[in-house]
Amino acid sequence: MIDDQVIAEIKQQLEIVELIGRYVNLRPAGSRWVGPCPFHQETKPSFTVNPDEGFFYCFGCQAAGDVIHFYQKINGLEFKEAVIELAQEAGIRLEESRTPFKQKKDKTKRRLCLDLNSLAYTYFKDNLWSKKGKMARDYLTERQVSQDMIQKFGLGFSPDDWHGLENHLKSLGYTPEQGVDAGLLSQNNQGRIYDRFRGRLIFPIFNLSGQVVAFGGRVIREGDPKYLNSSETLIYKKGEHLYGLYQARRSISQKQEVLLTEGYMDVIVLHQYGFTNSCAVLGTALTETQVKRLGGLTGSVVLLFDGDQAGAQAALRSAQMVLSQGLKCKVVQFPAGEDADSLLTKYGPKSLDELLGKARDGLDFCLTMISLHKSPKEILAWARDFLLNLRDISWRAYYIPKIAQSLKLSETELRQSIPEVQGNKHKVQTSGVGQKLKVGRNSRDKEILTFAICFPEYVPILDEKNMPHYFKSDWARDLWEKLVRYDTDQVLTQLDEEQKTFFVHSKMQQDLLAESKEVILREYLDFLSRENKRLTKKNLTLALERAQKNGDQQEIRRILTLLRGEIHS
Repeated sequence: MIDDQVIAEIKQQLEIVELIGRYVNLRPAGSRWVGPCPFHQETKPSFTVNPDEGFFYCFGCQAAGDVIHFYQKINGLEFKEAVIELAQEAGIRLEESRTPFKQKKDKTKRRLCLDLNSLAYTYFKDNLWSKKGKMARDYLTERQVSQDMIQKFGLGFSPDDWHGLENHLKSLGYTPEQGVDAGLLSQNNQGRIYDRFRGRLIFPIFNLSGQVVAFGGRVIREGDPKYLNSSETLIYKKGEHLYGLYQARRSISQKQEVLLTEGYMDVIVLHQYGFTNSCAVLGTALTETQVKRLGGLTGSVVLLFDGDQAGAQAALRSAQMVLSQGLKCKVVQFPAGEDADSLLTKYGPKSLDELLGKARDGLDFCLTMISLHKSPKEILAWARDFLLNLRDISWRAYYIPKIAQSLKLSETELRQSIPEVQGNKHKVQTSGVGQKLKVGRNSRDKEILTFAICFPEYVPILDEKNMPHYFKSDWARDLWEKLVRYDTDQVLTQLDEEQKTFFVHSKMQQDLLAESKEVILREYLDFLSRENKRLTKKNLTLALERAQKNGDQQEIRRILTLLRGEIHS
């Protein structure tokens, strides 16, 4: 758990205009700064930074937040990762005194793994440009990989030596066992330790902070396996990382689309030919964690897979995973015998542009594949499984009619075939979209929340009037509770994406409302007073009906007295 004081110190130490200016060409516009939004493609500068309030907002795509949220979004990081990196830049020491012993020990091991992988990264790169690396350099020339791409992706070479890296790490004071823990060396059943990568072209795998966490190796001559990855360690889980995502993250944010493929060389060649928003899975089926990581950068995924049966099945599984997490999905299948590397090398970027222009909708692709290759029993099972695994249960309303129509199923029977969501197995979340629509229909909720966001000094006054009781939606009540509970410099970190966007958009209206804030406050207090009377009268009327139905004359007289008091008050 990140301490609120740390977050406050980061905001105080780091100038939001300076940090955002590293990524965006900002120019002053009065008390604010404006520029082109880095999160979507545009021709006009709709992106604005308010240094006084410490937030940014885009009028085009509604991206919004503070300095931490910007850094998190532009680099595709988890919130905690962004805080840790910014705290380090600001010279703020994170509190570790309460960290349990095991966590401290794991942190020390993680640090050691990162250090060893960094040393191995330098070792492999140096080898590529040594006499030993001529074979690898010739291979890259043959594959038409440019010098820029070699540098961009930090390619290296591991000599055909059983103890080359092991001896290098020993010379730097590290033990072979530490090399095994870092995933760089292997140990057999007899306890013998040796280099994991031998005679291979090396592809470093970076996390989103730019740290090397693992390696992939491709044999240059004959050998098996063709590709080999680092073993899993404290810093590397292959189901969590994507090859090339570190290099592609800013392009993905700007283009608001990611091209997801298979294979190291495919990613490198895609970047070389201008498709810089490309990355790849790491030898496994696409995972929920990987999709969520992509979802932090974009809402749209284009799958690029081989056109054979194996590629079609991989595309089907990947499309299901992408759609289940609420992202848009398209599918491109290469012509027979081609992949991204061969297609671009032979025919150039126009060939891929044409395929992208004909990309199939992800759901349509899935439904076509299921219809062609599954039995009726399997079709129904697939549909049930797909609907059960949607991250948000409310999305069923969108998918059920489409699936039923395409697969020629009864919509009613499809709904009835889905078991009730119980326990943790099918735990779902609500996205807040429905509540957002509700608050959109009630302008009074929006007005009061906007006023409270702009002038937090009035929140206690309104809260004394039992403000949540008068909101029309749970979305508004939830936001109000956070405005009451947290200080202004803390509240943004407690909001979901929709609330964050609404908060920052409301803040933009502060100057406009400032002159009339006292008048507006009186208007809201009058509104609450009228609403209180209306609700009281309504409740008394209902109570009177019950008393009359029960023949309780004493209660009838009491309520009538109260009603007359309400009418004349």
